[in-house]
Amino acid sequence: MVGIPHDSTMRLLNVGLIIITALATLGGYLQEKKRLATIRALPPAAARDLYDAAQKQRERVMIVVTVALALGAVAAVAVRMFA
Repeated sequence: MVGIPHDSTMRLLNVGLIIITALATLGGYLQEKKRLATIRALPPAAARDLYDAAQKQRERVMIVVTVALALGAVAAVAVRMFA
């Protein structure tokens, strides 16, 4: 193979995935910190409404992710069975 050896390519890919994962984790942490600061600044009723709205949005996102993963799994099995 001409170019980067396979082991080096995999190491670079692993490092890239680790960096992306670390940045996503940091972003999630900072977003949650901002959300909590916003909730603390609100009166209790408004904070509860904001929390409920955010909870509904998270539930919808998780349903979409679950359906996408299930469809991906079904497609992978179908490809294996009919290939």
